[in-house]
Amino acid sequence: MSITVEKTIPAARMRQFHQMVDRWLSEGPIRLATNATITAMDNAGIPKAEQTAIIEDRDIIMRHNMRLGVISEVFAPAIEKTVNSSRSGSDAQDEIARLIVTAVGLRRDDDSELIRFTFTSQTEADAFDKSA
Repeated sequence: MSITVEKTIPAARMRQFHQMVDRWLSEGPIRLATNATITAMDNAGIPKAEQTAIIEDRDIIMRHNMRLGVISEVFAPAIEKTVNSSRSGSDAQDEIARLIVTAVGLRRDDDSELIRFTFTSQTEADAFDKSA
């Protein structure tokens, strides 16, 4: 049995997030690492089209991981409170991680993001819905 609870990350927070990610990917250590990766791929004789695909895939993965950080930042306190009230130890930690990693985000026209969390118990879903 699974119970879905939907919550929203406000548009202003998501715009801030996207600006931060874009800046990270175009400046500083990430840019240096990208340049070093491209040089290494050039030296290895990897075709330019394949290099582009590799860098694009890396950027997608980085964006996704950073998005998980935003979900965690916004919702982790409520998730932890909810899960820790009914579970303990590694079972609680595993469930907290599962809820964050499996959250599905849908970007809305106003730049906010609707996040869907899937709980395994109605009690936890209700508690999260009330606390988040």
